Amino acid sequence: MNETLTAMTPLPRLHLFELIDQDWYPRALRDLGTDYLETISSRMGMFDGAVDVLARALRASERQELIDLGSGGGGALPGLREHLASKHGLKPHVLLTDLYPNAQAAERARALGVDYLERPVDALKVPQELRGTRTLFNALHHFRPEQVRAMLADAQASGVPIAAFEVVERTPKGLLGALFVPLLVLLFTPLIRPLTPLRLLLTYVLPVAPITITWDGLVSVLRAHRPEELRAVTASLAREGYTWEVGQVPMGGKGTLTYVLGHPTARANG
Repeated sequence: MNETLTAMTPLPRLHLFELIDQDWYPRALRDLGTDYLETISSRMGMFDGAVDVLARALRASERQELIDLGSGGGGALPGLREHLASKHGLKPHVLLTDLYPNAQAAERARALGVDYLERPVDALKVPQELRGTRTLFNALHHFRPEQVRAMLADAQASGVPIAAFEVVERTPKGLLGALFVPLLVLLFTPLIRPLTPLRLLLTYVLPVAPITITWDGLVSVLRAHRPEELRAVTASLAREGYTWEVGQVPMGGKGTLTYVLGHPTARANG
């Protein structure tokens, strides 16, 4: 039903700027956004539907390791690792990375038994020594179509699996949902750790966080890649020995989780 609605109500893709992508954006303000995204995604289980897809990716990998790209404030993997263990008996090592590493997120990750690489990692130039399954959570829309193709092609050329997940959808419904972001920022900020005086000031006294996070949320919706667009990209990469899959997982009241999965075929069948 969601795909039918999306197909009936197409919106043009607009690659507007997100504040957290900008080199000049102050680190403290970027952390306001990434910490909020980590908190709301983990508290609401927005990526719980990714577990089965991740399991397929890991079984196709040469090693039990997840290399997360664009982790920001910590991302979904620390929580999903527990689901992988309980549901699939998989206990991968998790390494979080980001172009703009979040020092406080790195501390939180270590407390959860997860590593966070404190040097910058560009998702478009992943170091070859990072050989685990590559993951992206709500990060694919940050890239233009040609960059998405290059990112997927690099994983394929490196012979490693890649799994990207998006909860934003480029539909009128997605735009409407983004309008509730200011309220969500006000509700979820008390759950963010550490809850600093600066965060409280820039949320409840000066509404910097609600305004900037809402802008980035609206832009994320307009940047989102539709499933049929992602299928066109993966179709252009098709070759023997590597399998591509684009799908959607219904998440009930939490919307729909769109994913792209690529993995070496021979290893997956072995």
